[in-house]
Amino acid sequence: MKIITLGRPRFRTLFLGAIILTALFAYQDAANLHVFTQKLKPIYSVETKQKEAALTFDISWGDDNVAPVLDILKQSGVKATFFLSGPWAKTHSDLVRRIVSDGHEVGSHGNQHIDLNTLGKQEIKDEIMQAHKDLKAVTGKDCGLIRTPNGAYDNKVIQAVSEVGYRAIQWSTDSLDWKRPGPEAVINNVLNGHRPGQGVKPGAIILFHASNSAPDTVKALPVVLKKLKEQGYTLLPVGELLARGSGTWPPESKLEPPAKDTNPPSAPKS
Repeated sequence: MKIITLGRPRFRTLFLGAIILTALFAYQDAANLHVFTQKLKPIYSVETKQKEAALTFDISWGDDNVAPVLDILKQSGVKATFFLSGPWAKTHSDLVRRIVSDGHEVGSHGNQHIDLNTLGKQEIKDEIMQAHKDLKAVTGKDCGLIRTPNGAYDNKVIQAVSEVGYRAIQWSTDSLDWKRPGPEAVINNVLNGHRPGQGVKPGAIILFHASNSAPDTVKALPVVLKKLKEQGYTLLPVGELLARGSGTWPPESKLEPPAKDTNPPSAPKS
């Protein structure tokens, strides 16, 4: 029997190679674990050094505040993103068409106003695609952004959102207008934050509501727009801010939706 001996240089090379391979496998396993089982998150803000921020409004019920908000935005020359629930869009088609004709972006706020993380993955996809169908019927456009109802999410929700070609959008600056704290409090929540560091900064995504649940919005909005303009900010729809930014925050939000030429699940039949 012939015994093969390895010289020190060759042994050292093999040993280093084994270490590198082990590290690569460990890195890949960690990456897979990160993507599929840990810390998937929506987009809270956009990475940019420019004084730009996204202005957003959620609407699920009521119509008292929508036209006044649109009037304020038009007078200020500001474009925003409106996250609309599918049922609201169906019953308020005239307002939705005005949102679009005024140059604003329409995103989805889901179908039923329920926490998606309480549903199974296919149920989540069905909810998203039903809203997608209803919004497209009114706007004539495909949505690609969603703000989940109540901002509720988990890994399953973020994966489902991505698999149907959407991106989940959260917020970094919360007006808390739905709490009806009074216009002055809403203004302060946006400009300075209801907690230190949560006011508007470059790349922020600002959350307002234009539903009937937030009557302070109409009184606070003109002041917020004026103050941010004085600070040198440009306010944009979310999609435009994403296109102009260098990335998204937090790092766990970087899960991309499938390529456009894939076939997302069909909307459920009505």
